[in-house]
Amino acid sequence: MNERPPQRRTRSTLRPLQMLVSGWRPPEGGPLEPIDAIVLAWPRIVGPRVAQHSQPLELQDKVLLVATRSSAWSQQLQFLEPQVLAQLRESGVAGVTQLRFRSGRLRAVKSAGRGALAPGRGRAAAPAAPPFEPAPDLATAFARARGRIAAAAAGAGRRCAQCAAPAQQTYCAPCRGEQALRRRTDLERLLFNVPWLDFESLASLVPGLDRGELEAVRRGLLQRWWRVLERVGRSTRPITDRERSIASSYVLLQSGLAPDEITPAVTRNVLGADIEARLACGPGSRTPAANETVR
Repeated sequence: MNERPPQRRTRSTLRPLQMLVSGWRPPEGGPLEPIDAIVLAWPRIVGPRVAQHSQPLELQDKVLLVATRSSAWSQQLQFLEPQVLAQLRESGVAGVTQLRFRSGRLRAVKSAGRGALAPGRGRAAAPAAPPFEPAPDLATAFARARGRIAAAAAGAGRRCAQCAAPAQQTYCAPCRGEQALRRRTDLERLLFNVPWLDFESLASLVPGLDRGELEAVRRGLLQRWWRVLERVGRSTRPITDRERSIASSYVLLQSGLAPDEITPAVTRNVLGADIEARLACGPGSRTPAANETVR
């Protein structure tokens, strides 16, 4: 078998390395990965204060994993989930249908299936803006300016007066929930400490209180206190001061009587003979409630 002699590479086929390098240009920046776009838009989506305590980590199967500094921030963002998903769509990030949260130290962002971003590796450049086309006349230029101003104002949306997060009302859902919890706690403290006060007296201490709200808090307290008292009735250990305070407040709140109207017969009728007997075994039951809130 005849072998063809190897072809000799002539000097004319070789190109200097300097010429090859000078002719190379980096590729044009393409669109951002979805997780990178979310990270860049995150402060605008949730507000600067919330963004300091949270960070998008991973996007996979339409679920966005968000790291938060604590479970409290996870709960706040859970309340904000509908607004965050809406803001993501308005920011051009489509396909995110659910948020999932993980509390702990904020970590480096990584894209789904690609691992963490390598140190020193820059993000892909944003797509270049389309070339600007001058307005044909002054009226058109003013109309465009007004349109851009209106679009910017509409995109900004409303912000919570307390935390600056996106909100459809004066306060966002987490802040409203925090205010409602604080209000309920204050009302529970009053019912525990001075359970004999009537509605008018309580309404003067809790602005905007209505009878439905009072009755809901009252029922919740009585249910929790009764579970404690049932355990007291079944137990043989000594009764604590806290349990005696609960029993005292329970009798007053359930009966609706003033402290000087409470008699052993009333206590036995409200608590039952077994629990009343257990309370009678130790030091005398305190009628004034202790200065603590039963949670």
